[in-house]
Amino acid sequence: MKRTQPLGLLLLLVFATSLFGAFGGDPAAFDKEVRPAANSYVVTIDNDSRETAATLTWLEGQVVNTNFGGWTKDYFYEYFIPAADGYISTIDFEFSDLPTNAGGGLSIQVFESNYDWPEINTVAIADACGDAHLGYYDEATGYEVQGTNWVFGGINGIDGAVADKVYDPLGAQAWPAFGAASISLEPNADDGGTVSVDPVALMGTTYNFTRGVPFVIVTRFNGFPDDGDSDDTRMGFMSGTLDYDPQPAAKFYGTISSPTGRCGLGDDWGWYIRSYVWDWKVNVFYTGDRGPEISNVDVLATTLSTNARTVTATITDDNPGGGDAGVAEALLMYSVDGGDFMSVAMTDQGGDVFSGDIPGQAAGAGVDYYIVATDVGGLSSESLPIFYSIFQATADVLQVFDNTDGLFGFEHYYLHTGWSPSFDFPFPAWDVWEAAYGPISTELLNNYDNVLYIGAGGPDNQGWNPGEVFLPWISAGTTEAPHQLAISAQDYGFISGYADTTFPAGSFEYDYLGVMTLGPQDINYDGSAASYEGPYAIDPVEGSLSDWMFDFAGDSLQLFNWPYGTYPGFNNWIDNMTVTDGANVMADFTDPNNGDAPVAIHNSGDGFKTAFWTVDWASLIFYSPTDTASMEYYVVTDFDNYTGFSGIAEFFGFIGAAGAEDEFVTPVSFELGAAYPNPFNPSTSFEYRVASAGDVNITVFNALGQEVATLVEGNKAAGTYMVNWDASSLASGVYFYSMTAPGFKSTQKMLLLK
Repeated sequence: MKRTQPLGLLLLLVFATSLFGAFGGDPAAFDKEVRPAANSYVVTIDNDSRETAATLTWLEGQVVNTNFGGWTKDYFYEYFIPAADGYISTIDFEFSDLPTNAGGGLSIQVFESNYDWPEINTVAIADACGDAHLGYYDEATGYEVQGTNWVFGGINGIDGAVADKVYDPLGAQAWPAFGAASISLEPNADDGGTVSVDPVALMGTTYNFTRGVPFVIVTRFNGFPDDGDSDDTRMGFMSGTLDYDPQPAAKFYGTISSPTGRCGLGDDWGWYIRSYVWDWKVNVFYTGDRGPEISNVDVLATTLSTNARTVTATITDDNPGGGDAGVAEALLMYSVDGGDFMSVAMTDQGGDVFSGDIPGQAAGAGVDYYIVATDVGGLSSESLPIFYSIFQATADVLQVFDNTDGLFGFEHYYLHTGWSPSFDFPFPAWDVWEAAYGPISTELLNNYDNVLYIGAGGPDNQGWNPGEVFLPWISAGTTEAPHQLAISAQDYGFISGYADTTFPAGSFEYDYLGVMTLGPQDINYDGSAASYEGPYAIDPVEGSLSDWMFDFAGDSLQLFNWPYGTYPGFNNWIDNMTVTDGANVMADFTDPNNGDAPVAIHNSGDGFKTAFWTVDWASLIFYSPTDTASMEYYVVTDFDNYTGFSGIAEFFGFIGAAGAEDEFVTPVSFELGAAYPNPFNPSTSFEYRVASAGDVNITVFNALGQEVATLVEGNKAAGTYMVNWDASSLASGVYFYSMTAPGFKSTQKMLLLK
C-alpha cells in the first residue's frame, strides 16, 4: 500500500542494546553483502532532554540486525525529511564492518532529492534485480553518480514507469559546494562502531535545510581500487529493513566491487533501490517551528483477538522557532485490508501520552495504522506506518516457526517454497504462526489437532515455557481425535539456560515427549567454531520413524546432521537425552559418538502422539563414511520431497507406509539438474543423476570461460546426488556448470547476485 512520506522523523539520540549471545554461538556470515551484524540492537528513545536538538533516523523501534557491506566505489544513499528549518550538527554512521586492511575511507556529500517518483511503488520493486535498477552515468572516469551520459536502468521498463525518464535519485549537490568531505576508516578491535562526522570541522560549513524538503546523505567507500570484493577490504553499515514507500535507501554498485555488474549482465552497475535501511543518525538543530514529535508508538503484533486494540504514543510539541507550543489534535489513522484510511481521535492521558482504539476486526483481517498530530499553530507530523493482522485458523495443521535464522528458518524456506515444481509435502494443508507474531498460546493451539513446532537455530521468543503451553492442549486429545505434536528444536534447552535438565513425572516433557533428562546439551561443541559449523554423525534406527533412512544407509553411507551446511550461520547445537521407561517411547536417531544416546524420539499414548528431535530435520545429509568431503545425498532435496518428514507423516496417519525402495530408484539416464535457488547469493545447489558407475566431473566456469571451481571429480556409483556450491569468494555474475560422464555432457547456467 502506497503511503506519503511523513514530516515527523524526529527522534532524540538513541542507544543500543545487544540482542545476540543468547542462542549459543556467534552469528556467522550469511553472504558477502548482507550479513547478520555482530552488534545487532533495537533502537529506543531517551526523552529526558530536548530543547532545539533532534535526530533524524528511519530506524525508530526497528530491529537493526544486518551487516550490509560494500567495497571501494560503492555509494550508499539515504534521504531524510526535516520537520522544521535548521541545520546539520553531526552525522553518526553505525558501522558493522571495518576493513581488515589499513587505508579504507569514507566520502560524504549532501544532495537535494529527485526522489520519490509517484508513478512507481518502490516497495514493490525494492531489491528486484532489474526493476530496482535506476541507472548510472557513463563518464570518462568510469561509472559515476554524477555526469551527463545517463545509462537507463531496468526501472524504465516496469509498469507505470515513464519511458526514457532519467531516474537519477540525486538533485543538485548541496554540501560541500564541490567535491566531498572525506575521513579514514581504519581497522579496530571491534570491527565496527559509531563514526561521527562534524561537517563544520571537516569543511568549515554545514548544510541548512528547509522544513519538509527532503535531503539526501550520500557516502562512498574508498581506499582499495585494485582489490575487488575481498573480506579484507569490506566495509559495512548496521542496517534494518523497512517496508515503506518510498524506500528510504539505495546503493550504487561500482565496477570495483561488481566487475560484471550487480546482476551479471555487464551493464547494470549503478543505483538500486533496497529494502535495507542504513543506520545513520543525522543530528540537527532546528531554528524554525515544527509539528509535534511522535514517539514510543505501540507496535501491535499479530493477534487472535477480534476485540478493539489500544494504541498509545508519546506526542510532544516544543516549537524551537519560538511559536506557541501545544498539541491541538492527535488522530489514529487505520486501514483494513488495504481500504481507505479512517480516523479515531486520540485522548490525552497526561504526561504527553495519547491513546486511541482501533475497532475490533474479523479473523483474517490486516490492519495498517499510523498517527497524525497537529499543533496549535497548524503544523502536522506523521508517524511511520505499522501493520498487524488478525490470525485466522483455516486448517487442521499448524506450523509454528519460532526462529528467523538464515532464510527465516531453513525449514520455513522449504515448507513454503518446496525444492522444485514437483515438490510433494506429506502433510495436509497447514496454517503458519511466524516468529514475529510472538509466543504461541494454548488458545491458539486449541484450534488444531496437529502442530509442527520448529525452533531451527534457536527460539526467538525467549521467556516462555513451551511445556506450560503445550500441556493443557495435548492432554485434551482423545482416542477419536488425538492431539499430535512434532518438535524440531535443537535448542529446546533454552528453557534452562542450556543446562542439563531432568523433568519430573507429570511434566509435559516427561509424560508426553518421553524425555527424562535433556542433556548433555550441545554435545558436539568443543570450544571451536569448527565443532558447531561442521557435520555431526548420527544414526537412524531400524524400525523407527527413520527406518527408511536406516535401510538406505546400509553399510555404505553415514547420516550427518549439518545445519551450517544447509545455510551458513545456522549452527549445530545437537543435544543428547535419556528417555522415560514408557513402553511407547522409541529413539529415531542416536549418537554413535556417545554410546548411542538418543537425539530424536517419538512417543504415543491415549489421545496423543509426539515426536521430539534435537536434530534439525532440514539438515540431514548422507555421506560416504570414508569421504565426508563429498556429499552423497541431501535428505531434504535429493528425492524431490520433504523426506525428513515422511516418517512423522506416516506416524501421524497422514500417509501410508513408504518403503525405501519406493523413494530411491536407480536413474535410467544421466542428468544434470537446474540450480536452485537461481539467481543465488552466496550458495546454490543442484542435483545430478548417474545411470551407471563411471568417472564424473562437474566444473564451474565464469563468463570468460575460466574455470573457477571443481565440484565433482572421480568415480561415482549409479544413483542420484546433490551438490551445494558456496560462491562467497566470487564476484556477482553469470556462471556455467558443466557435467561430463561416459557418453554424456551437459551445461547449465546460474547467476550470482550480491
